[in-house]
Amino acid sequence: MNSMPPVRDKNDPSINPAMQAQIDKSHGTEFSGTDPMDTVSVKDPDEGRSWPLVWAVVVVVSILVMIYTVVT
Repeated sequence: MNSMPPVRDKNDPSINPAMQAQIDKSHGTEFSGTDPMDTVSVKDPDEGRSWPLVWAVVVVVSILVMIYTVVT
């Protein structure tokens, strides 16, 4: 027995209008945008390279403070 429902055309006017296929024509290919890299705020490639060192120092200091508080 075949229990599959029949396939209906999406443009069939007898179905719910909200379920009919619609094509958005508000945007076309004649528009062009800007390059996303032109709007990036970080222009210097070396910016942010010091953060791993900063986090390493923070971790080491935190471990030393924890050891000091446990020992005393």
